[in-house]
Amino acid sequence: MSRVSIEKTGKTVDEAVQAALLELGLELGDVEIEIVEEETKGLLGLGRKEAKVRVYFSTEDDPKETIKFFLEDILSQMNLVPDVFVSEEDGFYKAEISCNDSGLIIGRKGEVLQALQFITSQVVSRAYDTYIRVIIDTENYRERHKAYLEELARKTADKVVKAKRDFMLDPMSSYDRRIIHTCLQDRENVSTYSIGDEPYRKIVISFERDGKRNSY
Repeated sequence: MSRVSIEKTGKTVDEAVQAALLELGLELGDVEIEIVEEETKGLLGLGRKEAKVRVYFSTEDDPKETIKFFLEDILSQMNLVPDVFVSEEDGFYKAEISCNDSGLIIGRKGEVLQALQFITSQVVSRAYDTYIRVIIDTENYRERHKAYLEELARKTADKVVKAKRDFMLDPMSSYDRRIIHTCLQDRENVSTYSIGDEPYRKIVISFERDGKRNSY
């Protein structure tokens, strides 16, 4: 069994608790409740704040259910209506998300998706006291983005060979850089390496002559 939690808000503590129980399909005796914030009425209706509770519950020893619960909870707090399907693959769990606004989940250059993936892996790993790798995707974004990066790598490599000089790409995440490196690892007359510090680390696609790389 694993102990996990979700957060809910409501006009009152009781309303927030009932919203959590409804989402989980559990009874009051199945959970532990932590009041994060009491509701405040404010003055003449101004400054009113809703109550917030954290509801702890136990799940079966199945990370797929924990991943699903966590993602549906955090995405619903972003005013999204998510449908999450989690499958187990070689050494990791893949969560496919369908919702009313996939662009909000992806974010600029996939930054929100990467952050969501990192947080989910951290939370689930802590719940099971072991590292659990989670891959999150929506609308087949990762496959489309990989195809785009590979095309960028090939076209830039063509320019490098034609001009016989190095080209530097825009800053990328470590995940994106790995795709570029892998795509060009067997390409003749070019090599790749990274320079700079995160989050501005960049890839250089370098021209090679007789196995020697240009100095950039």
